[in-house]
Amino acid sequence: MNPLTEKTLLLVVDEPHMLRLLQFALRKTGAKTLEATSGRAALNLAATQTVDLVVIDFMMPELDGFATLRELRRDPKYAKIPVIMLTSRGQLELRDTAEGLGIELFLTKPFSPAEMVQHVRRLLGADPAAS
Repeated sequence: MNPLTEKTLLLVVDEPHMLRLLQFALRKTGAKTLEATSGRAALNLAATQTVDLVVIDFMMPELDGFATLRELRRDPKYAKIPVIMLTSRGQLELRDTAEGLGIELFLTKPFSPAEMVQHVRRLLGADPAAS
């Protein structure tokens, strides 16, 4: 049995082409995906759904990725959820803040969809090579 078929991923990306790329790549894992194009929409989804992992872009309308994550982390069920942050910026200070918020992975765009799938599988404990 595929261990990811029971998992739900929240994709928080405001760029339509990037969102489609992530949907296509991550749905191949068997996981369900929920999509939000802003931080506010992501928080609304998280309030009504249970998600197992978040992929979030740093730069978004309304709330950036850090502000969205700070709000999400206030909910005890999301205090320790694995998070992958995407950005086109690679400055060290962003990485330090991301690590301080408990972000497991900080990926700079462009990235390989296959690499993203590997990271998701590893973070959700579905990668046999990581055991």
